[in-house]
Amino acid sequence: MNFDTKLFFDALTMPVMLQGAGIAILLSILVQAASFLLCLPLAVALNSMATVRRTAAQLYVWLFRSSPLILVLLIVWNGAPQLFPGLTRAPWYTPFVAAFIAFTLVTAAYMAEAMRGALAAIGQGQTDAARALGLNRWQTFFLVVLPQALRIVMPVLVNEFINLIKLTSLAYVISMREIMAVVNDAIASSFRFVEWYSAALVYYLAIVSILMMVQRLIQRRMA
Repeated sequence: MNFDTKLFFDALTMPVMLQGAGIAILLSILVQAASFLLCLPLAVALNSMATVRRTAAQLYVWLFRSSPLILVLLIVWNGAPQLFPGLTRAPWYTPFVAAFIAFTLVTAAYMAEAMRGALAAIGQGQTDAARALGLNRWQTFFLVVLPQALRIVMPVLVNEFINLIKLTSLAYVISMREIMAVVNDAIASSFRFVEWYSAALVYYLAIVSILMMVQRLIQRRMA
């Protein structure tokens, strides 16, 4: 078995690998936050009695849950500049920004379905009681309904974040410098596959293991 242990440990401690892991984590945090904000109006619309609003939300969820994430990434990065040529010259339109947009569009669709179920699980009696106390519609939603829905949906949201960390590896196809992009560049110059892939696996295992411990702590607190 030809496994270069020194190269493996060197890969683990390389600053460029640490930087790639930091970029993946930062992207995941930003996408999770943006997706949560986007999924709230989507979830409310999915439960709405208004046909137009409900149908629009259903179309959004259907479109982005049905589309492969890698295809959405390529459309946002390669296709959007074709439709909007100004993006080609825009210095702010980086692979990180394109990945953020693509991941948010897809993640929000999945989170909206989960949030829709959590909101639907809150009984009408909670809303009626809040109204009886003099709370308006927005106060009722943000102070009474949403906190209870979050207790229900929190495990799903944490799972979504864990999946998001792993899915950032797809962003290498648009040249974002996350873990897999660094690894693929290193393999192209060294042709050492096992050592670099093993180093990448260790990074993902470490990040996901920490998140799983956080998930268990959250579940204990909310039990």
